[in-house]
Amino acid sequence: MNTRFNTFTKIISLVLILLIPLVGLYWFSNQTSLRVVSDEIEKSMYKDLTYFAVQTDNVAAQLSKGGLILSEDINVRALEFIEIMTLYEQTNEKLKIDDKLKLVIASSTWDTTLSIYAPDTRTFVSSNVSNVFDNNQLRRNFSRTWKITTDVPSFYRGQQRFVRHITEPFNSSLDQAKLIVEMSFPATDLIKALDRFKKGGKGDPFFISSDHSVIQAIDADQKLQKELIEKIDLKVLAKHPFTRLTLSGSEYAVSCVWMPELRQYLVDYLPIQDVVRPITTNSYLFYSSIFFLLVGSTIAAYFLYNTVQVPIRELIRGVRRVKRGDYTTINVLHPNNEFHFLLVSFNDMATQIEQLIQNVYLEQIASRDANLKQLQSQINPHFLYNCFTLIRSLTRLGEKETVMQLTMHLSKYYRYTTYSERQTAELKEEIDLVQSYLAIQAIKVQDLKYEIDIPSDFAGLKLPRLILQPLVENAVLHGIEPVGCGSIHISAYVTEEYNIIAVQDDGIGLTEEKLISLQRQIAFPPVEDKGCALWNTRQRIQLQFGKEAGLRIIRREEGGVETQLYWPNQSDYDSAS
Repeated sequence: MNTRFNTFTKIISLVLILLIPLVGLYWFSNQTSLRVVSDEIEKSMYKDLTYFAVQTDNVAAQLSKGGLILSEDINVRALEFIEIMTLYEQTNEKLKIDDKLKLVIASSTWDTTLSIYAPDTRTFVSSNVSNVFDNNQLRRNFSRTWKITTDVPSFYRGQQRFVRHITEPFNSSLDQAKLIVEMSFPATDLIKALDRFKKGGKGDPFFISSDHSVIQAIDADQKLQKELIEKIDLKVLAKHPFTRLTLSGSEYAVSCVWMPELRQYLVDYLPIQDVVRPITTNSYLFYSSIFFLLVGSTIAAYFLYNTVQVPIRELIRGVRRVKRGDYTTINVLHPNNEFHFLLVSFNDMATQIEQLIQNVYLEQIASRDANLKQLQSQINPHFLYNCFTLIRSLTRLGEKETVMQLTMHLSKYYRYTTYSERQTAELKEEIDLVQSYLAIQAIKVQDLKYEIDIPSDFAGLKLPRLILQPLVENAVLHGIEPVGCGSIHISAYVTEEYNIIAVQDDGIGLTEEKLISLQRQIAFPPVEDKGCALWNTRQRIQLQFGKEAGLRIIRREEGGVETQLYWPNQSDYDSAS
């Protein structure tokens, strides 16, 4: 069971499963609200802009209509024949015309100037008494539609003005006209209108002609308007109610209305973000709340995971280790948590189990040693009987020296094996025993040769008594005797990690199946009534030097078997000093 992805991951996954649809639904709702509000803003802006454009254009149209009426007025027409009138009649007619000019001007909200010129009689009447007739200027400014110009009389001081002319007859050229009515008003009237319109909204409207001549409000953002003008096509924009453009990194709704009377485009632009900011602010607040909720849920889930899941995981790991035979203690966490008692109790239980197993193990070792001694007591008489038989045979043959050597080695062998007061011995004592045993076997097996190569540094090493003799005995009995000849080599050396004593023979060797069987016998305890000297040897070396010590059997490539007894070279028992 994988516990790493249980409580913590499941809680976080559940929170995400609940939050993702909620966030998705809110996002969809928020986007819909933004789209609806933006569309309504654009429609409202276009509606207000259209109303303002129509009003402004109507004022200009009304002024044009007034000029047309003046061109057809009987008193104005009288200017064509004013030369035949008396001075009184001329004055009277001009006064009547002046009254009608004032009447037309009064009907307009703009600062309008009306002037009438009769080319045939060279009579000029104007609502502005400072205005004088200038034929050249008339020809330069002559236009049947509203035209913006700065070529104005000097008393206007270069002021931009809209100018339009009406002739009588209506479509006659300037040279053929009997009457010319000139209407003009300053561009500042449109600027004032823009200022009033701007106060009621959040946009920045301006007038622009086809040649990109701009009339803007007093506090207009000229830099932004310039950027807007560079990006738009007025003719295309006028065909659509509104569009959106990015200006200075922000999105703007742009509307454009064509004013046919003044022949101007009225353009307005509005930052979408400023209008939808409350909705955007609410969305930020919602997402921040979701973020903090997620962080809080993660912290709570981690706290639950750390206080519940981690102790459970430690318990599961501890149970698995106990199942494998590893009784090491587990980490004790959360001293103020209920799991603290469980973890401490589990460690106590593991320690007690390990102590019980150790006691049972030691009892089994003692039992195996007793069995080994019993087997040894059974084997030793058999070995002794064989030696006596060999002595008898050698005596008959007159091998006096050989008999003396045999009896000497036999006495050494039994003196050492029967001495049992110490459980350990130095390696040199074990080697002396092995030399006596091999000397006896060499007399018995004529072609048995042996060599012992033990460095002097190894002489004082402390080992369990009779630990080496079973290895040599196995080499002789199972390796050399079946073929009747062979050699045995005993050596000792040190690697980076281990001290090693190796017993090699060039005897009959082992098959793969037999090697596997021996390795299994070494690793597992023997069944009842069937001892195994090699298993006992491995247990005794591990009992003294720890789990890293052991016994291994290796098949030699040149034939025979090599048995290695090894233990850590840093052990406290490595030397007698």
